[in-house]
Amino acid sequence: MSKSSLPDYVNPRRLAVQGMTLEGQISADSFKRIAEVATITSQGVEVSLKFFCDEENFKVISGTVEVELDLDCQRCLSPVNVKVISDFEVAIVASDESAKNIPKHYEPVIVEEDTLELVPLIEEELILALPMHAYHDDCDVQMSFGETELDAAEVEETTPNPFHVLANLKVGKSKN
Repeated sequence: MSKSSLPDYVNPRRLAVQGMTLEGQISADSFKRIAEVATITSQGVEVSLKFFCDEENFKVISGTVEVELDLDCQRCLSPVNVKVISDFEVAIVASDESAKNIPKHYEPVIVEEDTLELVPLIEEELILALPMHAYHDDCDVQMSFGETELDAAEVEETTPNPFHVLANLKVGKSKN
């Protein structure tokens, strides 16, 4: 993909009728919601968007988004680098009512006016593509937090038996 910058706003219906493709990069600092959960480590977010009209004349955006993120490892809480790739297809609709009529394999994107802001659309797709759990493959996590591990025999020797007193009572009763 080229390293050109994508526009902030597009007219998706016009681009779909023209069958246009947009490829480029969006700066990492544009993604405020992603920044709350991860750090973008790549130069930016690589985006490829293809606008077209399908067989039923729905205006569609087919896209691929690719980025490298640092997420918190769920085992050791240190950063782990994850490559996130999202492929999506969305249909452009004018209202919630018209969104009910699109085919089930499309997600609706409501565009009431003639312009669509690209960053929120891309950011939403990235959030949906984030892994449920991020962790290192070779993560060293300390599983015990004591000085040393004790054997079961050592624990038995050092811990007094609370029923030992009852054993003495039983012995004392049989002598009478």
